[in-house]
Amino acid sequence: MASQAEARPSALAGIWGEMIGEFFGTMTLILFGDGCVATVFLFANIGANGAPTPFANEWIVIVFGWGLAVMLGIYVAGAISGAHINPAVTLGLAATGRHPWGKVLPYWGAQVLGAFVAGGILYFVYQGALVHALALNHLTIGQIAQSTTGNGYGWIFYTFPKGFVGTFGAFGDEFLGTALLMGLILVIVDARNQPVQANLNPLIIGLLIVAIGSSFGLNTGYAINPARDFGPRLWIAIVSSGTSLSADNYYFWIPIVGPLLGAVVGAFIYDYTLGKVLEARMLGKSGTTETRGEAVREASPDAETTGRSVREPSAE
Repeated sequence: MASQAEARPSALAGIWGEMIGEFFGTMTLILFGDGCVATVFLFANIGANGAPTPFANEWIVIVFGWGLAVMLGIYVAGAISGAHINPAVTLGLAATGRHPWGKVLPYWGAQVLGAFVAGGILYFVYQGALVHALALNHLTIGQIAQSTTGNGYGWIFYTFPKGFVGTFGAFGDEFLGTALLMGLILVIVDARNQPVQANLNPLIIGLLIVAIGSSFGLNTGYAINPARDFGPRLWIAIVSSGTSLSADNYYFWIPIVGPLLGAVVGAFIYDYTLGKVLEARMLGKSGTTETRGEAVREASPDAETTGRSVREPSAE
């Protein structure tokens, strides 16, 4: 009698696959996000006779660049892991029961590693431009993490506060920006509350990043994501003998703690205000939307759901 071996599920179907999604989603976020910052600051004056480069040195490039970076990162990992691509979002979802606590540390590790690798890639891709810009200020590449009161360019990879903002203002900016991010993500993905149709969540969340950057970006550079700041900062710490960690009076802890606390507060505010209102009104899911992880999609009449994906039924 022939025995039929029971097929074992692939490790990629579980937490390892989700970690891969978070790694590549976060790496995509940083490649495009920090890449646009490098474009603005390393190529701002390459016109004739050192004249400003048209459009390249505008703040709008950064806010829209980061918005598009977030959108693309979510599209990369959305169906795999929910595309948190931000340790603060992961913590906010876990604190409110939307994400298992056992997956928090694996997600954080994948996110920080993805940001770290992206920082390394950008460091080598922009090596020539970095060396050129630093040389103009009589610095070497090893001095890239010089304090932002100096002429280093480490802040292309991580955030810093303006000198007049102060610790309280910087912390408050990161806290508030991330609270808005977390709360409004929950507004956008809640299928009871005029949800976005046709899988356009990533685009709308990208525009949310543009709004936050436009309104709260210039105080600190709006990290609103511990991995976005710490991963590339850790890479620059390696090439600068740790200077990036002590820069700006050890500022590195603010874009970690501020966003983590802000996301938790933002998630709870949503749950105990707007979420309670939607619950009290006994509103069901709007239209034909279905929730997949963190994505809201418009269901096809003849589609069948398998795991996290929506696919057409086989003709067989």
